[in-house]
Amino acid sequence: MTREKTFLWYLNHADGTVPWQPEYRVPPSLDHLRGVAAEIDRLGYYGVLCTAREPIALVSATRALRFLIPEYPGVKPPALMAEQAQVFDHYSDGRLIINQVNGADPVLARYGRFEGKDERYRVSAEYWATVRAMYGDDTAAVDGDYFRAGPQYKPAIAGPRQHRLPIWGTGASPAGLAHAAEVLDVYLSFLAQPDALAKTFDAARAAAAAAGRDLPCGVLASVIVRDTDDEAWAHFEWQLARTDPVEMARLADRNLRSFGFGGLDEITSDDPQVQARIDALRAGRLPGRAELEFAPGLASGLTTWTSGEPPFDIAGKGSGNYLIGSPRTVAATIERLSEQVGADHWILSGWPLAAEARRFAEQVIPLLSRELAPR
Repeated sequence: MTREKTFLWYLNHADGTVPWQPEYRVPPSLDHLRGVAAEIDRLGYYGVLCTAREPIALVSATRALRFLIPEYPGVKPPALMAEQAQVFDHYSDGRLIINQVNGADPVLARYGRFEGKDERYRVSAEYWATVRAMYGDDTAAVDGDYFRAGPQYKPAIAGPRQHRLPIWGTGASPAGLAHAAEVLDVYLSFLAQPDALAKTFDAARAAAAAAGRDLPCGVLASVIVRDTDDEAWAHFEWQLARTDPVEMARLADRNLRSFGFGGLDEITSDDPQVQARIDALRAGRLPGRAELEFAPGLASGLTTWTSGEPPFDIAGKGSGNYLIGSPRTVAATIERLSEQVGADHWILSGWPLAAEARRFAEQVIPLLSRELAPR
């Protein structure tokens, strides 16, 4: 039986044919973002992972699109976060989803948060419990381990209110899995080797089951769809050919150090294919398809999910992994992976954002309700 799936798209200021290269980027503007949001809404996507700075300004350009908005727990006071969520739902008719981001030390230090990784999960659990209570108009004072607040003496913000503020997120360490079981409504992971991804999702579902909960899972991936497999791979290689290898090596070194892996000249991998990617960057060139395609129709590539990830997957985080192929190939890959790993949601990106979203919606999604066996 085909597993039911929902599809979300990515929405970010960085757009264009090769958005990680400034010369191929569309000049960022609110009008451009509103146009992309309206097109994604028209195409019928469930929502967008929106990393734009002003998501509430995009609501009026859409009618049904949900907005999955990243938030670092603790950066905003719980009362402010709850009020902002209420306002967003008031204007959007209840279309807000929180993307809980655990964050990295250098990023959070910029916002004045200095907890270690495991403690951040404890902070997050208390934070979102407090935010959810305030979002539901609980007026009691708060006296927790990490957050304190006086009674919430204020008029309730009128408008639609969700029964429970939905929170999606990640976390694969033991502390992260315990946090997921307690806090999250959907567990997310970047696309990875299918066996490894299945193991991650199984661990998240087991932690939730031990807490008496079900936990749907979702995959984040990029996608290139063209009429044939060869055309899709040609576009993937076209983007690589327009990418500056020296800049990618610099970014890889900076980002690896920020995550505590050591620099590009220090990192090694037991996976020969991943080591070949590292060697290529060290030598001042970009890895090619042989070093990037890790399974049929799946490859490590470049993305703008976050500026904090190393270019390509050289640290085992999977943030730039792609689905590549014809509509039939990509649909079959999604169907197979959804069953193999138990994925209920797919959050996808591709560039230019609106054009690739249109290809996927019009050419791939209709195939997912049909027989996908090769002809």
